[in-house]
Amino acid sequence: MADPAEKNMLERIPDGDNIDRLSELPNCVLLHILSRFKTKAAAATSILSTRWRDLFVSLPDVRLIYCVDSDGSGRDKLFSDFIDFANRVIRQRNKAPIRTLVVDVMHFVKSYHLAFESLLISAAAALSSCNVQRLFISVRMDKTTERFSIPIPPGIFSSKTLVCLSVNFEVDWNVPDFVWLPNLKRLYLFQFRLVDEDSIQRLLQGCPLLERLILKVHPFSYDSKSEESIEVEVLHISSPSLKSLVLFWNAKVELEFTVVVKSENLESLVCFLQGQHKVTIDAPNLKSLTVEGHVPDVHINQSLVSIDEAVVRAEFLSNVTNHSDLFLHSQRAFKFLSGMVNVKSLYLSQTTLQALYFSQGVLPKFKYLNKLKLSHFRCNAFPRNLYSKVLSSLFESSLNLEVLIIDEVIKDSEDGELDSVFQEALSLALVGQLKEIEIRSFEGEEHEFKLIEYFLKNGISLKKMTLIRDSWKTESDGCHRILSSKKCAEDCQILFITKRDALKLFL
Repeated sequence: MADPAEKNMLERIPDGDNIDRLSELPNCVLLHILSRFKTKAAAATSILSTRWRDLFVSLPDVRLIYCVDSDGSGRDKLFSDFIDFANRVIRQRNKAPIRTLVVDVMHFVKSYHLAFESLLISAAAALSSCNVQRLFISVRMDKTTERFSIPIPPGIFSSKTLVCLSVNFEVDWNVPDFVWLPNLKRLYLFQFRLVDEDSIQRLLQGCPLLERLILKVHPFSYDSKSEESIEVEVLHISSPSLKSLVLFWNAKVELEFTVVVKSENLESLVCFLQGQHKVTIDAPNLKSLTVEGHVPDVHINQSLVSIDEAVVRAEFLSNVTNHSDLFLHSQRAFKFLSGMVNVKSLYLSQTTLQALYFSQGVLPKFKYLNKLKLSHFRCNAFPRNLYSKVLSSLFESSLNLEVLIIDEVIKDSEDGELDSVFQEALSLALVGQLKEIEIRSFEGEEHEFKLIEYFLKNGISLKKMTLIRDSWKTESDGCHRILSSKKCAEDCQILFITKRDALKLFL
């Protein structure tokens, strides 16, 4: 027997139950459902009923994405239809606020540029009429197309409401003469073509609240025969509000270039540089510094005592051709590293260790260094005894080191006496003070097992040993052997983690 209340409810439902229950939901719920779709798919729901006709134009996020890989006579027509749709979506907003506007075009060819410019103009107009907060513009060239210039409407760089702007053009473009983004806090510029030394400063002066900048610079025009090919010798980046800077610079190795960074509030600086660069940093409150690539000369205006974390992957010895250059460049590396006496976390690459050895300098005491990361343990780039010498010197200077992380363990093919090798580079005193050890890219090789057993046998203070590899599936991966190894610290925890899980932890 059906419950009386249930029976009454069923009697009130018409036969066939043709009620549009989805359309009866409140706007906030429907908009949340539509937000899961790309804008074009959301727009297709307008044909469902009058209730849905104009609903999609109120979505807070507009994502205009074109990813059709087509060739032949129909290609331009397909793109023109997309541009017509995109412009119509923006016009139909009728000043409804836009939280995020995304314009993403893939497989871009030169014949698209006039239609695309009209979309950029519409997007620029929407910044003011719809109070856009975040704007992301991306153009990725078709592999068959040569690079060329696309003018960016000045309105893109003039908005009172933007807090985040990302421009990723695989085409030539430059900063307009006037920039005013008073509320912008995050700015990401990719494939930027630097044609004059004032470009970046003109941009930064128009962003008084900017806190984070990512800049991927191309210094010259792609067309070497173009009259616009201007060789810029200095890149100035100066902003009192800037807290985080990531700089990518890809120039011809033989070109010399100077990067000058000045910001009293800068806390984090990351430099990925290719070319013969000189880097000058004036940032008294810098806490985190990463230098990677061809950087033969790094000059710090002030002491580096403020730095807590440093990653040094610089190719200090790149293009060294004689003993004089070797001594000069290695001395620069030594001076740079010696300035960070208060660093707490330090990452050193194999090439940096080489430069430190050839400098023949005596490292200062890193009395606050708690975590040391090495790109390799045992490199065959220079003789074993030299590598052991520079490592032991580094460890002796790190009186309070507790955490050691090794990206990769490499066996020296010339010597099979692994125990003696470990003792040369890793003194018993050092191993005895370590509390955490992590070995990444573990491959299950015999020399890796020997190193792990050495750590476990002598690590009297060891609390945790972490091993990371692609997968841990069978006994042949070595789990049983490692767990059965003699441990000096019985309460030491051994963790077997996959690279996928490790990535989640790092993020």
